[in-house]
Amino acid sequence: MIKRVACALALGLSFAASPALADEKVVLGVVTRPNLTYAPHYLAKGGGYWNGEGLDVDIVTFDGSGTLVPQLSAKRVLVGWATPDLLIVTQQPGKDPLPLRFFYNGSRMSPWEFVVPEASAIKTLADLRGKKIGVGSLTFGNVPVTKAILRELGMEFGKDYQLVPVGAGSAAYLAFNNGQIDALNVFDAAHAGLELTGAKIRRLKQPSKYTDVTAHGFVTHQDNIKTHGKTLAAFGRGFAKAMVACEAAPEYCVRNFWAMFPNLKPTEGTEEKKMADAVAVLRYGMKKYLVFEGARRWGSYTGEGLQNAVNALYAGGQITSSDVAVGKLYTNAFVDEFNDFDTAAVVNEARKR
Repeated sequence: MIKRVACALALGLSFAASPALADEKVVLGVVTRPNLTYAPHYLAKGGGYWNGEGLDVDIVTFDGSGTLVPQLSAKRVLVGWATPDLLIVTQQPGKDPLPLRFFYNGSRMSPWEFVVPEASAIKTLADLRGKKIGVGSLTFGNVPVTKAILRELGMEFGKDYQLVPVGAGSAAYLAFNNGQIDALNVFDAAHAGLELTGAKIRRLKQPSKYTDVTAHGFVTHQDNIKTHGKTLAAFGRGFAKAMVACEAAPEYCVRNFWAMFPNLKPTEGTEEKKMADAVAVLRYGMKKYLVFEGARRWGSYTGEGLQNAVNALYAGGQITSSDVAVGKLYTNAFVDEFNDFDTAAVVNEARKR
């Protein structure tokens, strides 16, 4: 991890020297290790969609939003894929607001879920009192909302329940299957992957105010909105093309992911079964990316979606005031440019590959 982050920081310095040149180096920080949820991100890179926009993007993994955000704030990383929770928390009275702004809305619904073994006596979130809940990491962006949800049910972190860092892949599955944890609280596609291992799981229902919220998106230092606008617009347009391609040709999206991470391709089963299972996980994870308010506009934000995120944190006691200037958290300055491409051409090309 140290070597990878060092590489990211070195590359991060390169974008400041060339505002919008062909083959410009860009570092994208993500907060979980490669998995099919991120297949569109890796298709934007491996499928040449970012390269076609003149960008050479290096995707670097950080251990949750808590480790990524400081690098974005220091301008060592140009773009991050994160949730708005930490930005909202720092907008509270007495806090120093983070100098970051979201510029591309990736998910208008929360991907985070609570799952338990199908045979578990845990039927509702209230039944998590006294239990061990597995999370990817204590620095994952969903942790503040998880605490908020349980606080609203009268539970205090460390007193009425435990959060146990277990990752979001095989280690999490092992902890879940051998009973080290009572519930798993990671993202939707990871839980779908757990089901493919043969595990029988049950999803616990969450209040809609915690699910119908603006979630992951691309965020950058607020200075970059002015100084690197062309780069950010090109970055978002390349990602939008990859989203269109993954939706239209999910098998192509999966093949690219496996080509980039051959160690993550299943070793058992027929090729047809492997592909069918992977496509199922990909489609499950992409559902949250394909929710729009009205017309489909890649990357667009509404103040309402972010206010819902604020209200969720406030209801759970994670912030002391819901009076947050959500307009300072995002910009729609590049939305027209994100959507300035021939969708039909991207679909047709993807289906040939």
